[in-house]
Amino acid sequence: MVLVVLYMKANLENVVKISLPEGHTFCLDVKDSTGDDVREGVRVSSADDVELPGSRGSANFALKWVRDARHPAHLTLAPLKGVTRPYSAADDGKWVGVVGMECRGLEPIRWQPEAGFCVETPSGTVFEDVDLSEDWAEYDEKAGTSVGVYELESKFEAVKS
Repeated sequence: MVLVVLYMKANLENVVKISLPEGHTFCLDVKDSTGDDVREGVRVSSADDVELPGSRGSANFALKWVRDARHPAHLTLAPLKGVTRPYSAADDGKWVGVVGMECRGLEPIRWQPEAGFCVETPSGTVFEDVDLSEDWAEYDEKAGTSVGVYELESKFEAVKS
């Protein structure tokens, strides 16, 4: 099993914190860790629980790369203490781990951010279900200022468990 962390980096304007609600669905492209097969746009949520055949375990996502594969490849989302956390104003322009992934037989190669983010401003205003697939800007009525999340980037890195 390989432990992979999804890191993100963004430029923030009048934003205190970006977080993902419990059960957020990630849209990922994954690659067979032993071959060249790729599946694009797979959806993974911590709210999903898939039983693994021939095992007592379960995962948040599973697939078989080839029809005659003995075991499915699988992925489980997991917060990692001291590694993953919400993205804050202090992190502006820096890489921050947002979610850990326990992977067996597959590796995530691309994250496609979508709606579902919570963005909090210094005035306490919270914008919910924010779509960060492209730059996002809004107006904070309470503070009378514009707010935004720009140039979101992401990367995956394997970490030692």
